[in-house]
Amino acid sequence: MPSLPAQRFLRHAHTYESNAIVQRAMAQRLVEILRTDFPQCTEIFEFGCGRGSYTRLLQSLYPHAHFVCNDINDYAQYFGGDTEFLCFDMGLVGEALPPRSFSLITANAAIQWLNQRKCLQALPRFLRPRGALLLSSFGTHNLWQIRELCGVGLEYLNLEEYEEILSKDFEILHLSRSSHTLRFSSSIEVFRHLHASGVNGVQKGFFLSKALLKEYTQRFANALEYESVYLYARKKS
Repeated sequence: MPSLPAQRFLRHAHTYESNAIVQRAMAQRLVEILRTDFPQCTEIFEFGCGRGSYTRLLQSLYPHAHFVCNDINDYAQYFGGDTEFLCFDMGLVGEALPPRSFSLITANAAIQWLNQRKCLQALPRFLRPRGALLLSSFGTHNLWQIRELCGVGLEYLNLEEYEEILSKDFEILHLSRSSHTLRFSSSIEVFRHLHASGVNGVQKGFFLSKALLKEYTQRFANALEYESVYLYARKKS
């Protein structure tokens, strides 16, 4: 049985891209970092690729690179024959990904669904010396309104924790965060946005009452804040 996040993304795959406003901006930021600092790339592993919106940006930047793309759901139909698609749970990357070596490992808005420490500690073995790791995720302040009012959310890491985890195997070149606030016409639109994008930590069976919707409007004026995190590092020789 697929995990709840996997089921959620699969169920809302048709609405994700039109609602993933912040995630699209995050993908563009990752590409800007690569364009500035990493002009040559031959073997790329992208995990949590979904239907490939970030992948297509990378392919435009590196048209001659070989891509290996992963997701817990089978989205192989959205990728051309020149892209290798592997369907497995990245929580098991150490066992599921065959031994190989990449010049870039990257993911946009995906690693927060995993045990981040375990995943980050497993990735260096799949990178060449001086290979790059480029990720975006979300910070501890992400969707704080939902956490404060509903008491639910994912477990995020702060920048200091990322630095501590990565410093053993990587030279950290870029580590930053930014915030983006979305404003909606009503509180129900806030939750529709979260539902359509499949990105929230609200658990199955959560009851969205009229009283809760009213309180959201009163306390937060129908705003929702995302905190994005970007990390870029090179594997030590």
